[in-house]
Amino acid sequence: MIRILLAMIALFAVAGCASADVSAGSGVDADHSDVAGLTGWNEIVITTRNVSDWHAFLTEDAGWELRARQPVGAGLKVLWNLPSTATGEEYVFANIGAQRGFIRLVQLEGVEQEMIRVDDRPWDTGGYFDFNVRVAGLWALREKMIARGWQGDSAPIQYTFGPFEVIEWIARGHDGVRVAFIERLNPELEGWPDLKIMSRTFNATQTVRDMDTARAFFQGVLGMQTYLEHVGASEVPGPNVLGLPHEAAAEIDRIVYILHPQGVNEGSVELLAFDGASGRDLSGHAKPANIGLSVLRYPVADLEATMRAISERGGKFEADPVTLDMAPYGRVRSVAMVAPDGGRLEIYQVLN
Repeated sequence: MIRILLAMIALFAVAGCASADVSAGSGVDADHSDVAGLTGWNEIVITTRNVSDWHAFLTEDAGWELRARQPVGAGLKVLWNLPSTATGEEYVFANIGAQRGFIRLVQLEGVEQEMIRVDDRPWDTGGYFDFNVRVAGLWALREKMIARGWQGDSAPIQYTFGPFEVIEWIARGHDGVRVAFIERLNPELEGWPDLKIMSRTFNATQTVRDMDTARAFFQGVLGMQTYLEHVGASEVPGPNVLGLPHEAAAEIDRIVYILHPQGVNEGSVELLAFDGASGRDLSGHAKPANIGLSVLRYPVADLEATMRAISERGGKFEADPVTLDMAPYGRVRSVAMVAPDGGRLEIYQVLN
């Protein structure tokens, strides 16, 4: 199945992105096993300077709803190593009808903050580069977003690979956060009944400095399996969603692995490396209280069992588990890890 995926991806390498619309097969690695109940992440966390900017975009433009709101509590302060005097609010937004793929906005006061991916380009490493959504009516949504100050690394790119025709636009907006907007043109998209304007989130990307090190963590320590892998440059010089100079796009290989505990593209992590284009290392900025896409959160049924399994594979946790309130789920027990290149993940169990 991976050979099929690679052949399909080679057809759209000119676009420069490998997470766009692959839906043929799971790409599961036969020699890997799940880590004690670990599945894909179900929400992303964005630490924001101004939640009202996101509220307007998500509810007025993207067609989402505010699902939950709560004050920042003592548990989150411990989990994030915040000063006890810090205050703030959390807001959980969801695509209407969706039960996963949420966006949690955290706005803090009384905390020193800087931007995680400040003045960045796609080939700079550190933290999370973007998250992915599907859209219906990309051009109309883009006009509204441009009016709110969003800008793309390139104009939207329309391309065909295998049987699929899509448009993709990677845009940078509020708090320096990038979103990959993907619209299927042909054939008609199936299996996304809640997609009216913008779907739930389903994939997040890390630009990594060393692919072997990153894979050793996500596959070796967390036991994730391969949904997709690709190495290659664009077949001909030209526009690409990652904003490479047209000539360089045909010379610089993009190395991509999309990984997930069960090898699917739902709450998956995409590792991206550029062979021949290097940039700054921003991983030192990748702290949860800093501004930007800061955390991926993974639910599990048995946190202790998951921690044991990860520890046996050599995984290290930032600190002991913490109990906290996490609307809309209720009381949870959570622990944090930091991936190579600074991507933070939090694993949590809902308490009865």
